[in-house]
Amino acid sequence: MKWQAPLAILLGMLLAAPLAGLLYVSYRGQVRQAPTPGTIPMLSPGERLGLLTYGRPCQRSSECEPPLTCLFNTRFMASYCTDSRCRTDRDCSEGFACRAMPARDGVSRVHLCALVGVRKEGEPCLASSDSREGGCGPGLFCQGRCGRSCRLDEPGSCPEGFFCSDAFEGPSCLPTCEGRSCPEGRQCIRSTRQASVCVDVHGQNCQRTACPAGQSCDVTEPSEHPDEVWMECVTFCGQGKPACPEGLLCDQLTCQKPCDPNVPGACGPHRQCRCDSEKRPWTCGPDV
Repeated sequence: MKWQAPLAILLGMLLAAPLAGLLYVSYRGQVRQAPTPGTIPMLSPGERLGLLTYGRPCQRSSECEPPLTCLFNTRFMASYCTDSRCRTDRDCSEGFACRAMPARDGVSRVHLCALVGVRKEGEPCLASSDSREGGCGPGLFCQGRCGRSCRLDEPGSCPEGFFCSDAFEGPSCLPTCEGRSCPEGRQCIRSTRQASVCVDVHGQNCQRTACPAGQSCDVTEPSEHPDEVWMECVTFCGQGKPACPEGLLCDQLTCQKPCDPNVPGACGPHRQCRCDSEKRPWTCGPDV
């Protein structure tokens, strides 16, 4: 009969509709959600295996397959292509916390499991340290110095002597000694991200007395000595820059004074003769 053909088509469409819906739901479940702008997503192990550049050394994020980015990890002192390795602290092992790190492109952020350390609020730190001595304590975030989370629109969310500063991981409190007096013997030194601290200064305070033309003020803030800084005027060297002055040699892109480790006091007060690897020369540096 003529009505049987349209009826068969209609029944076929009705039966196919639930199946199509199930296939659509299944497909949506396999599509990776768009990441928050600036945040690199956390991939599954299978997705990582499918990317040829995963874990490979890099210098620029353009060398990594999307959605990977190039990250310099201060814990391993190496740059490599990676995704985020955690979303919350629950994704990390005991003694680690999920923290945001800036990628080499200066725009993206990567979430990694970082060691929870012993550094206190206001002390210098490394965002991803290879030891607990360099990392922030529980509940603190690292912007060059450790601080609690805060709100930019609420100045009172930071304790006295701190201000709220924005960063990749969100706002956190940084110390300031601007407009305040320091204890006797200490000086107020500008630190990272507009922070400032009262510390013992070893060397020349080149923030107070400007460096000669062609030199820059170098400030070393070791996390194991939170109340001390080493300061000096340095001359940059390397490709495209003038040769170092006579008596100095180019090491790690700055002109350094060479030294003999067997000669005591060859480098002067608060400095020591050091060599970080067999391929580098012996030069004078902070005695930390």
